[in-house]
Amino acid sequence: MRFLHTADWHLGRIFYGQYLTDDQAHVLENQFFSILKDEKIDGILLAGDVFDRAVPPIEAIELWDSIITRLAMDYRVPLFVVSGNHDGAERLEVGRSMLSQSGIHIWGSPHHALQPFEFEGADGKVAICPMPFSESRRIGDALGFATPSLETGLNLHNYDQMYQAWSNHLRNQVPKGMRSIAISHAFVMGGDVGGSERTLSIGGSEQVSPQVFKDFHYTALGHLHGPQRMGADYIRYSGSPLKYSFDEHTQKKSFTIIDMDAKGNVDISTIPVEA
Repeated sequence: MRFLHTADWHLGRIFYGQYLTDDQAHVLENQFFSILKDEKIDGILLAGDVFDRAVPPIEAIELWDSIITRLAMDYRVPLFVVSGNHDGAERLEVGRSMLSQSGIHIWGSPHHALQPFEFEGADGKVAICPMPFSESRRIGDALGFATPSLETGLNLHNYDQMYQAWSNHLRNQVPKGMRSIAISHAFVMGGDVGGSERTLSIGGSEQVSPQVFKDFHYTALGHLHGPQRMGADYIRYSGSPLKYSFDEHTQKKSFTIIDMDAKGNVDISTIPVEA
């Protein structure tokens, strides 16, 4: 089975007073769709920050609408997307139940991301485990941890603990022997940070360990804009498709291709974004 991993589109981004929507549209409407066809992609993993802000400009909304419409009606390639810290989670989720009937699967709230989605591919099923960005206390609330527990020792303000509990909750529901993919928008410890990534919280408490994702066959990460592996080849950031700050000028932007065999082993390659 073959997946395309991408993230951090930031539709509607403004760079020194100029909207980048035309540049974003060029990359997405040309190269992105060409890759889907040429590489015979079975599913798309979009790991958050679809938009650059919670209330995006109308041009960004129209671009997003045109993309998901073409995916659903023309290409018929399933899209699995989680919200990022720049997105308005509730806005991104508008129409999610209806869109899911057309292969556009969106998770914004952790309350909607408590069960894996079983994706049926040509060579069997893969459990898609969504982990959209959310505040740690809201994750705890979704998991049923209303107050700190002396029994569990969980700190509801600790992102690492909450993401680990969330990961365990999802992974424990994956049927034995089924392959699994996590899609998460998070700041993973040890990542190479650029200048255009927004801080998630104060004092570094937003960071989560790569160990959170070790039990999935692949983890598609979003948030950091430079393509990079996080402790293992199967845990990685795809990076953003465009350069969004001056300190990203040396980054080689790309789309990530994941080939997963029937046992969950992955072979990873990249396709450079055409300037």
